[in-house]
Amino acid sequence: MGNTENNFNQWRLKKYLDAFGQIFALNICFVIGCIPVFTIGASLTALYAMCIRIQEGEEEYVVHGFIECYKKNFKKATISFFFMLLVGIIMFSELWFIDKTEGFVSWFYTIFLALQVGAAGLMFPFVFPLLSRYENTVKNTFINSFLLAIGFLPSWIKFTIAWIGPIAISYIYPIIFTQTWWMWLVFLFGLIAWGTSFTIRAVFRGNKKVSEEKAAEENNEE
Repeated sequence: MGNTENNFNQWRLKKYLDAFGQIFALNICFVIGCIPVFTIGASLTALYAMCIRIQEGEEEYVVHGFIECYKKNFKKATISFFFMLLVGIIMFSELWFIDKTEGFVSWFYTIFLALQVGAAGLMFPFVFPLLSRYENTVKNTFINSFLLAIGFLPSWIKFTIAWIGPIAISYIYPIIFTQTWWMWLVFLFGLIAWGTSFTIRAVFRGNKKVSEEKAAEENNEE
């Protein structure tokens, strides 16, 4: 009994150490891939592709796999990133305009901006994980991301908080960022992506199940 328990503990420790090494390697790849800035989308897509593949037992070579995913999804991910950036610039411009106006115009644009923020908040989070896993057009990827957020709202909430929470805390309390910035460079991006990949995989499985059930119902009706 004692040997069995020791073997299990050693196996569990090895599993944790392997995961730590993979997360560390992925984080370094992600940070290097983001250096040109406009490649952030491609780097994030490759990061999610590798997290999901490793967790599904589909990939063992972290760096090589990351580079392949990076190159494969570069065009679509970069277009998606620039679209998000453009939307963000437009919304900040509208916020500036609202601050400079009063009365009905300000009220109208405030509501309009709130709707935009809500739509973008629902649409954007799942885009890069979807690009990492499925072949589709950029337009359809954004549409599917929005539909998944609506259909799996609790998962969307967990996913969004996991990313926005630490970033918001670092922004609100700069002292925290000054003490932990190095952790982002070596570990935290990879850790968040690794953790949220479990949520993403559950969403993908749930969506696949719903699609299969819907197809079965349509076949039965025919």
